[in-house]
Amino acid sequence: MDAKAVKRQLSTQLFVGLGGIDGNGASKEPPVIQLRSLRDNHDSSSDKYNEQLILNSRVWEENKKGGRKARWICITVKKNMKYRIHKVKQSKSGYSISKSWGLDDIKLIEDAEDVHVTVNLGKTYRWSLDDKQAKSELLYTLMKLCRRYLKRLPKLVNINEDALQTQMKLDMTFMSDADKAFSTNLTAPVKPLDSTVPEVEEDSSDEEVVLLPVVPEAPQVDLDEVLNDFNWQASRDAAALEARLLEELQALEVANVHAIISSEEHANNVVGQLDKALSQLGEIEEWISHYTRMLDAMGQDVHQIEISHKGMQITSENQKLLLKEVETVLASLYLPGYIIEALRNEPLNEDEGIQQCEEATERLMEVVSKKFSGDVGNMQAVKERLALLNGYGVQFAARLQKHLNAYFQTQADSYMSDKTRTSRRGSLKLYGHESIEEKLYRFRRLLTWLKDVDTRKHYDLQMSYVHEMGRVYARDIHEFIEQLKLHHMRRIEESMLDYVFIGPTSVTISVSSAATTALKSTVSAGTAMTSAVTSAAGSALKSAIRGSNANLGHLHPPERAGNKRSKLRSTKDTDSFVEDDTSDDAASIKSSRSHRRGGSGSHGRGPTGVSMQSLDVGIDERMWPDEALEETLQSLLPILVREQNFITDLFSLHRSHKVQSSTMDLTSPTLDTPTSREKENDGHDDLDRRRPAIKDLKLTKRIQELVQGMFEGVREEILDVLDAGVKADYTFAIGMMARLEPFTQDYQDTSHTYVLLLLEEIQKRLQELWDKFIEDQMANIDSTKVTSKKRSGILLFVRTFPKFVDRMESFLGQNYSRTRKVVNEAYAKIIKTIMVTLDAMAQQVANDPKAGADDKEHLNIHILHVENMHHFYSELRARKVSALDTYVKQAKGMYDIHLDTYCKVVIRKPLGKLWDFFDGVESLLKTNTPEEVNYHVQYNRSALKEVLKKYPGKEIKKGLESLYKRVEKHYPDEDGLLQVIWRGIQEEFAKTYKRYEELIGSCYPEANARLEFTLQELLGYFSELARAH
Repeated sequence: MDAKAVKRQLSTQLFVGLGGIDGNGASKEPPVIQLRSLRDNHDSSSDKYNEQLILNSRVWEENKKGGRKARWICITVKKNMKYRIHKVKQSKSGYSISKSWGLDDIKLIEDAEDVHVTVNLGKTYRWSLDDKQAKSELLYTLMKLCRRYLKRLPKLVNINEDALQTQMKLDMTFMSDADKAFSTNLTAPVKPLDSTVPEVEEDSSDEEVVLLPVVPEAPQVDLDEVLNDFNWQASRDAAALEARLLEELQALEVANVHAIISSEEHANNVVGQLDKALSQLGEIEEWISHYTRMLDAMGQDVHQIEISHKGMQITSENQKLLLKEVETVLASLYLPGYIIEALRNEPLNEDEGIQQCEEATERLMEVVSKKFSGDVGNMQAVKERLALLNGYGVQFAARLQKHLNAYFQTQADSYMSDKTRTSRRGSLKLYGHESIEEKLYRFRRLLTWLKDVDTRKHYDLQMSYVHEMGRVYARDIHEFIEQLKLHHMRRIEESMLDYVFIGPTSVTISVSSAATTALKSTVSAGTAMTSAVTSAAGSALKSAIRGSNANLGHLHPPERAGNKRSKLRSTKDTDSFVEDDTSDDAASIKSSRSHRRGGSGSHGRGPTGVSMQSLDVGIDERMWPDEALEETLQSLLPILVREQNFITDLFSLHRSHKVQSSTMDLTSPTLDTPTSREKENDGHDDLDRRRPAIKDLKLTKRIQELVQGMFEGVREEILDVLDAGVKADYTFAIGMMARLEPFTQDYQDTSHTYVLLLLEEIQKRLQELWDKFIEDQMANIDSTKVTSKKRSGILLFVRTFPKFVDRMESFLGQNYSRTRKVVNEAYAKIIKTIMVTLDAMAQQVANDPKAGADDKEHLNIHILHVENMHHFYSELRARKVSALDTYVKQAKGMYDIHLDTYCKVVIRKPLGKLWDFFDGVESLLKTNTPEEVNYHVQYNRSALKEVLKKYPGKEIKKGLESLYKRVEKHYPDEDGLLQVIWRGIQEEFAKTYKRYEELIGSCYPEANARLEFTLQELLGYFSELARAH
């Protein structure tokens, strides 16, 4: 179906049309009538649009399934000359409109590639047309309608308007007649209607009317009236009428000629008068021009005067307004005279004067901190007034700084000269400085103001306070430490140091030079023993040590024993710094510390107070070094905390601190009321509490520098306490670590970084002292000289180690994880040194070619290992220290190995030739079958019977009696070990008996020979000897 047929169907089914315009666009009525029809014609049909179809174009759209669907884009005009765009779809029942838009809905028109067009109508549509001509026709129509009827054009993309317009004018073969007329009407300019055309009344709903071109009407003549004037009727002769008309015409022409001739004279007179009038008019015109130029000149002057006058009036009004504004601004910057007088002369040594100065500074801050809009702040008068007010503030700041500097010095000198505050012999007390805090706290608000006004003076006052109060604290802390070291610290006697490993200078064990050389080479090189027995023991030991080192941090010792004595607490006087026992917070802190530290230590130690005093402290009542360190920290650290909190609050270093600082809000001026004063004074109650960490790292560093500057000598004083405590016994380093650990935990995640730094320094120093002590202990063990030529019994360092464990465990509790790790590492190092020392002797004997299997030195090595490992195992197992479980198992393994070897060696002598005979048989079996053994002369049946006859039961019993006496000499020291060894020998004898019986049965089945004693008789011999002794 062609485009014209589609257009007719669309017009028929959907659009009524506008009065008289047919489907082809041709008008059947005159223009005026057509224009009226556009406004008055209404179709009675309700399902058709009262619009005229201008253009229809078929387009293709993509559906959701990926295919294409056909649609028609129709452009129509309504009766009010508004244009619309419809998207029409075709179904079996005909055409229907799916969507409609106005011209103002068009947001974008894009000339896409090929035959595609993109139009945004609130939603972007991409249409494909049949050919490029249809595409050009649609684009041209949309573009011209938008440009003609829209105030704001949509966005045009890739559209060449000139090319489209040229194509439409030159190539119109593809357009219908109506389309051509429509395009011509669009391109032609609009002409106004002639005045003779009657006006058409517009519909009130129409917004815009387009006037169609019309043809003007000719004047209408009534012929009947003209004929009546000539008394002519239609039935008469027309020739007579014609003749009469000609006569009338001739008469008229004659009259016209006569009138022209007679009026010539009059015309000449009129012409002359007209020339004279023109001459006079010329003169008048010259005078008017002259007057006009003069008036123009005067008008310019008058206009200039009026402008000047108006400018003067505006300037005057502006000056009045400016003066009023300046007066208002200066009035807002007014400061009463009594305020200035208070800033200049009000005394600062009385509470009333300080309060007056606070009010004055608050009023000054309110005035100076006012903000002005625009350029008011840049006015000279405002700048001068602000400079004057700031000058008052600067003068008061200098006066305040001078007064506080002198006040700090005076208070410090007063404390230094007060003899009642110095420590005396036998008195251990650290005084607080609450009185000076109360006096200085009055200046807190003024110092906050100074911080906002002059940070340099504020900083100088901080340093002045730190310097002056640092002198006082340095004197007090030094005297406290001296009294503690001289009169309150207990010193341990050398006789009590049985838990310390003693070097060869004190105790010397007999040793040969060969053994010494072997011991040193073994310790340095760390090689394994070559013999099968010692190699197995050494390998097991090394694996156990490696395994234990990996688990040192996860072991927990039992709690320490309770104390046997208690110390006297000093009563708190006016200025002494002691925590209030009735305070809930103090009670909770003390309770938590007591719980964490697992009670107190051994050696008769008792609980310590925060401070103590005694006129005469006995030796039994003095503190051990670890308790002395705890007493020192309990006395010093609260002072450091309180002083840091006081400095922070006094100088307002941390304004955002709301929970534990003063309840006053100093960031803005506040009225000084009694209630606010009470709240400010209540800020003292939380000075003793630890405060949470500060997120501002710069502020944290600044506070730490202030506290460190005030207490810079505390570190050395505490280190002196450490050195004095470990001077006689370095094991107190562990006790001090245990006492130190709860303090470190208490101050974690707090703002008191200097306290944490100080505790870390103490921990580091104790760790250094302890490491040196452990190295010395390992050196003492390493240098112990042991000989294999003589039996040494239980070695001294083996006897010492259980006591060393007791000493370490006495310092520890369940919660000291950090100290526990240090102790476990020390255990590992010392045990490793002990084991390496024992292995060195075994290696020396194993490498000696002169030492046989039953040699005395070889046997002494096994005796030494059995005795020492049995003692090591039994002692450590009884203590139930979980950190040592691995080493206990290792000692048990070494003990079993050496005991088994010892038993095999010592039973050779009682068996004598019987042992040698069957040992030779076993050697033959390695290369021969059991049947071939009988063919050897030394091991035939006769030799078997002969050797069996030499060892009857009596001979065996006699040999066992000698063996028991020999074993008894080998193990004289260790309780219960002899019976254990004898049972081991019994078991080994039983195994040997059974082995001999098996060899006789396999190698001599037809000899009918047996041992001269039975197994029951052998066991009876052992039991009889054990009961006898």
